Amino acid sequence: MSQIEIDRNPKGQKIPGKVAFVATLLLPILGVACLVMPEPVAEHLPHLLGGVMLFVGAADIVTDILERNSNPGKITVGTDVVMIVLGIVTLLNTHESLNVIAVMWGLLGLENAAAEIDESLKAHSAGHKWVAPLASGIFELVLGTMLLLAPIANLGHHVLLLGLELVVYPFHVASHEGQPKAGHAE
Repeated sequence: MSQIEIDRNPKGQKIPGKVAFVATLLLPILGVACLVMPEPVAEHLPHLLGGVMLFVGAADIVTDILERNSNPGKITVGTDVVMIVLGIVTLLNTHESLNVIAVMWGLLGLENAAAEIDESLKAHSAGHKWVAPLASGIFELVLGTMLLLAPIANLGHHVLLLGLELVVYPFHVASHEGQPKAGHAE
């Protein structure tokens, strides 16, 4: 099944493509805010994250509609639709969203931990470097567990980690173009 994707390179793009590119830059800007002011960001996280997800998803979809011949890129239409839905739900249920965001981060952290630990075991049995993936897996396991045990109490440290993740998000998406995601067979 093929996926419609948009180009993330602003060069040579029409105005809708440039708007989508700028919208994606909001994620690293929010990331810097998370790193510089974690407490105020944590307090307003549902509004900030919901608004940014809604805007980025909508800008990307508008680009897809207006530029039918866009070059293959990194963000799929399916991802855009999910970002819009998550943005709307987060904005409509701000109080409940904070708990949900924290629990989801915890679950995603545990999923990442499992993948890192599996990667470490495969690397070890193949005679490759395995300590870094194991350390990363243990770190993810601890952080994910902390969020599941006390979602709101442990949200502050995770806002810092969110900041790092959002700063590298556009680069992370670009670096995985055409590669299967860890743990997924194609």
